[in-house]
Amino acid sequence: MAPSQRYRIEQWLPGLTKRGISVELLPFASRELMSLLHKPGRPLAKAALGAEAMLRRIKAVTSARSYDVVLIHRAACLAGPALLERAIAIMGAPVIFDFDDAIYLLHTTSANRSLGWLKFPGKTAAICKLSNQVVVGNSFLADYARQYNPSVTVVPTSVDTQRYRPVSRPRSNGHIVVGWMGSSTSQTHLEMFGPVLKEITREKHIELRVVSDRTPDLPGVKLNWRPWSAATEAAELADFDIGIMPMPDDQWSRGKCSLKALLYMATGVPAVCSAVGANREIIRHGENGLLASSTDEWVGGISSLATDRHLRAQLGAAGRQTVEDNYSMDNCAALFESVVRRAVGN
Repeated sequence: MAPSQRYRIEQWLPGLTKRGISVELLPFASRELMSLLHKPGRPLAKAALGAEAMLRRIKAVTSARSYDVVLIHRAACLAGPALLERAIAIMGAPVIFDFDDAIYLLHTTSANRSLGWLKFPGKTAAICKLSNQVVVGNSFLADYARQYNPSVTVVPTSVDTQRYRPVSRPRSNGHIVVGWMGSSTSQTHLEMFGPVLKEITREKHIELRVVSDRTPDLPGVKLNWRPWSAATEAAELADFDIGIMPMPDDQWSRGKCSLKALLYMATGVPAVCSAVGANREIIRHGENGLLASSTDEWVGGISSLATDRHLRAQLGAAGRQTVEDNYSMDNCAALFESVVRRAVGN
């Protein structure tokens, strides 16, 4: 239910298994807590489920020494300082710390903003220091981690290229679907681009489609919102004609690992993305996607793709090749395997 671990650790499991590495997943939050986490209200229910999760986590920490290596993905606990992480290190098992966002910065949704202080973002540095190996999703995060630990490896967030793949579907209504897919947290970036989206959707043949876990707050913007689900995600992506990833140019955005862009590209959908952070590493403008920094570049890029079917096909095919070459789950599992073996010393 958490995109970060789903597209990283969980997705690498088949590749790790065939390489002789078995993995036991011990998530902090239950499904019930995850379903409430980004929704407003229900503080007592959240607190009770959080307490249950903490008890489970403490029990798991006491068994840390029974493993060859312990992987901490983002944090051992959703809240509080790095006490549990320190306890895991004291147990003696080698520790790998993996993160794919600028989690050392305070970043919350509106539903939980009043509780943001519980996140203790400064603990990221402490966990880097106590870890044997640190794994990050891009070079920007690597620069941060190397301030506290020299053993840092970049393993990009990966895509299952068998599940997410180009699908041929005929169009009969003449509409071009400009799509965005993401979580409640990243949807705030989409909402910041309301004026640009309003400009784009003035074209009658363009449909803006948003697939997410809450209705977008985009007054005055014509859009088709669809609720996200894991079961329909791949089909929804394949139904886009153009995928967009707008982001502000700030420290949090520079830490993002461009998963949206990679998913669009894997399905052969040409991506138009803000020229920020990892997007600039993945996308070669005009070759395997488009980068945009201004309203004119956004509108111009989407308009050129909307009116040129051959350009959409060309950039979509190049984007797919980029993912196959550098961001497939098997390639990334192989990179992660090397980190695991370094951590255990073989």
